[in-house]
Amino acid sequence: MQIISSGIHHGYFDDIYGGHGTQFNAEGVPTYSVPFEIQAAPDKTVSYAAVLYDLDAYEVSQGFPWIHWTLANLTNPNVAANASQKAPDFIQGVNTWHSPMTANLSVEATACYGGMMPPNRDHTYTLKVFALDTMLDLQAGFYLNQLTTAMRGHILERAILEAQYRQFKH
Repeated sequence: MQIISSGIHHGYFDDIYGGHGTQFNAEGVPTYSVPFEIQAAPDKTVSYAAVLYDLDAYEVSQGFPWIHWTLANLTNPNVAANASQKAPDFIQGVNTWHSPMTANLSVEATACYGGMMPPNRDHTYTLKVFALDTMLDLQAGFYLNQLTTAMRGHILERAILEAQYRQFKH
């Protein structure tokens, strides 16, 4: 299984998917989500789950990765640009802007894609996709730990796609 994205050029996510883009929510968080395509998934795949996160955020957050997007019960291997906002046919968990250690935004404001805004340097972002043998019993606004628990014993295969996003200065 592999993941490709038309939103990556020369090792970098295009500007539109983060702070250099033009679509933001009321709190100033970028909302235009990254497109990706899942290829060569196992035959018995029923659904997919995915997590987009930033391990380079450790320096900024003082000790934890930044979760930009979690999604589950995806059945279409082609995820269009801005699918997070365009009536998605999958469910979405909260991103790190929900945490009281960050902006403490509501579940409603954060159960979606929250784009890239690396403040200190270019960061590497990891999109991890899981092929699953079932649909997951999760509700919109789930947490990452709930996703990983629900996936336990159901992962057929996983794939990773990494690219950078250039530094964003407010």
